[in-house]
Amino acid sequence: MTEEGMGTRRPLERPETLAARVANVLRQDLRNNPVASGQLPSEPELAEQFGVSRGTVRQALTILEREGVILRRQGAGTYVHKYISRIQTRAEHAYEFADLLRLAGYEPSIQLISFEIKPTVAGISAQLDIEPDAQVLIVRKLFLADDHPAIYCQDYIPQHLVIEPYEDDELKQTIFDFMAQRCHQQSIQNMAEIIPEVATEELSKLLDIEHGKPLLRTDEVGYNEAGNPVIFTRSFFKDKYLRFSLLRKRI
Repeated sequence: MTEEGMGTRRPLERPETLAARVANVLRQDLRNNPVASGQLPSEPELAEQFGVSRGTVRQALTILEREGVILRRQGAGTYVHKYISRIQTRAEHAYEFADLLRLAGYEPSIQLISFEIKPTVAGISAQLDIEPDAQVLIVRKLFLADDHPAIYCQDYIPQHLVIEPYEDDELKQTIFDFMAQRCHQQSIQNMAEIIPEVATEELSKLLDIEHGKPLLRTDEVGYNEAGNPVIFTRSFFKDKYLRFSLLRKRI
């Protein structure tokens, strides 16, 4: 595939750099097909393999090095960190939930639970930097793993950001695609807080678990290129399907 070919996007695909795409493909390939020697091909070889420039390969390798997936040894080459590369789900990666489930080995699907426009509450309005009674679009979805409930998600988008008309069915797609198409907004950086939670009666029904069972909850704010908050997402994860690993580095 040529560099131009890899740059072709579907209409609703979120913008992603070519280097990030190469890093994603290489990361997945290393996970599925471990390198026997542990050493990656040279930059020119990788550039030829992916049909991109050496500069793009260098950027992709920098992404993987920052994640801890590879180790660069001066004068010796680039090596795969075999333990880190095996990790399926990283807490510091901003994956789409459907992609998360796919990486974990499940066939994902999305069920739209409900949506409404209503005044937000103080806690969430503070996260979005809007007035406490400002209108927000609230979209509630259930992400399924092999047709079983795995993640319950509540997305809050300030209503003033929704500048294009939309059909109800569009809310079934990933929220970032909806925002790109109907809000002309891109969430390029996300800050998440990880919170222990127990299943309420509502959550137990949605996720098909016992009332009071422990859950992992994340409260996440997405920021656009200008650094302004454009979406708040509260998610509840069923640990049967997803567990997160976090790579910590000494600084």
